[in-house]
Amino acid sequence: MKKVTAVALAVLSLALYALPQFNRPTLPAFGVHQPHAVANEQPFFAEDYLSSEAPNQRSHVASICELSDGRLAAVWYSGTHEVAPDVVINLTTRPPGENAAWSAPRAIVSRDSASKELYRYIKTVGNPVIFADATDRLWLVYVTITLGGWSGSSLNVKTSDDGGTTWSDSRRLTLSPFLNVSELVRNNPLPLEGGGVVVPIYHEFMGKFPELLWLSAADSPGDLSWHKTRIAGGRSYIQPTVVPFDNQTAVAFLRDCSKNRMVTSVNTLDAGQHWSAPTATDLPNPNAAVDALQLSDGRLLIVFNDTRRGRDNLKLAVSSDKGATWKRIATLEDTPKELFAYPYMIRTRDGNIHLVYSWCMKRIKHVVFNEAWLKSKEAAQ
Repeated sequence: MKKVTAVALAVLSLALYALPQFNRPTLPAFGVHQPHAVANEQPFFAEDYLSSEAPNQRSHVASICELSDGRLAAVWYSGTHEVAPDVVINLTTRPPGENAAWSAPRAIVSRDSASKELYRYIKTVGNPVIFADATDRLWLVYVTITLGGWSGSSLNVKTSDDGGTTWSDSRRLTLSPFLNVSELVRNNPLPLEGGGVVVPIYHEFMGKFPELLWLSAADSPGDLSWHKTRIAGGRSYIQPTVVPFDNQTAVAFLRDCSKNRMVTSVNTLDAGQHWSAPTATDLPNPNAAVDALQLSDGRLLIVFNDTRRGRDNLKLAVSSDKGATWKRIATLEDTPKELFAYPYMIRTRDGNIHLVYSWCMKRIKHVVFNEAWLKSKEAAQ
């Protein structure tokens, strides 16, 4: 009887894996767009906030993206505390231009709206990531929790074809044929050649695994195709940020949850299908998120907490050897006993670098600068 049951389960697993949402594309390739230097630019740096400070409200885990006309869109979650029932996901947008203002934030997802759209009980919502595809469709990948805390989370998708004014109903992503829990999203998605994106995600139930979500529109209108792959196993690493060098090679930097407390890197030679063993860099990591991107000269830029305990500073560093070693060049925040966390960076079409992060858990701060400013800070070291 046990043998029959085992065979039945194996057959069921294969059948489920054969469903469209579990089908894996062949020979993936990163859609890499090498950044170009802007000639004769002067150093530029500016900062503002995406929302006002509100009593008894925490703002956390922001992401930002650019549409083809230069508009920016940013999202984050806010509520009385993490995993609280009153948490909502907020959206703000900004038209092109250095002096443009952000729109008043508005909630686009709550536990009530998610529960109605997903036809299931939702305890709370969390981590959102927003991005625009080649058609200017906005995608929102976000977390819902039904029971417990983050280990009981699931991933969901909404889309908007009008710049965020209206949104589709949420769709839950089934990433496992059996126990579909403990999947969270964090860092910048990467476009893929031929369409689709790969989204950095991670798993926290009975282990800590950095993973990738391969997501694309399916053949049928309005349908989706997806699957996930794992970067590394064990109980030490989550929240990967992936920086491609060409359509096949990339480096990913990982949040270190172990006692080592060092930013850790892994490399791929086949567009994320296989990864090297995790290797510690020379940057500390207080069990906190990092983000990174490539500059026009080929070097890497990383934003990180420069400590092995606490998150009371936020710094920038550059690497000339694909992330093996780093040079600190700028301090963005440094206030003892405060918290600056969950940085998220993009490079826009005008060459500027936009960074959003949790500022003291009270607001989301937005910083924008150019490569000339980075060079001026490096020269001053």
